[in-house]
Amino acid sequence: MTPRALLTQLNAGRIALGAVLLARPEIATARWVGRDGSRPGGRVLARGLGARDAALGAGTLAALRGGGPIAPWVVGGLVADTTDLLATHAARERLPRGAAAMIYALAGGAVVAGLANLADSKSPQA
Repeated sequence: MTPRALLTQLNAGRIALGAVLLARPEIATARWVGRDGSRPGGRVLARGLGARDAALGAGTLAALRGGGPIAPWVVGGLVADTTDLLATHAARERLPRGAAAMIYALAGGAVVAGLANLADSKSPQA
């Protein structure tokens, strides 16, 4: 799979996750942060996170399809995903069982995909 194809799939997933977080935040947050995700404050933060992910995904896909520069979108995604990864790691002992491993896989995979895309400097996508 090319870095561009991986980036396309990653950002389609980012839009889908963002939509779920906006519409039904407790579905996604319960596995990540536990009961706090179903409280009003947790839902507010989840919806903000959902909007962030949907916007990053839509912007990246628009740049990919339109031929515009995507590096700023990829860097934005790297910052967001690395922050998710580090914040989860810092709180891992107080999160539901399996939450850290799930975020290591999801956010860590997104970081690897973003870095691979930026490293593929001969291709026009980055």
